[in-house]
Amino acid sequence: MIESGEASVSVHGGERDKLGPGDYFGEIALIDEGARSATVTADSELRCYGLTSWEFRPLVEGNASIAWKLLETMAKRLRAAQS
Repeated sequence: MIESGEASVSVHGGERDKLGPGDYFGEIALIDEGARSATVTADSELRCYGLTSWEFRPLVEGNASIAWKLLETMAKRLRAAQS
């Protein structure tokens, strides 16, 4: 999760999104333990917080509001990828 700063998201070299405070990235790789689906590059100095997979799963399983927010974000990204 980004506390401060800005970053760009690119997929196959094409910029897809901008991230800032409150945004997060890397959750897909934490969920399926697969390769990253995008590259995140800092546009300014970033202050971020991270979780390991063994911290992430219990947090999501034990907090429905976090799980729902993840589902909403993943659905949004899936729709964007299909268009």
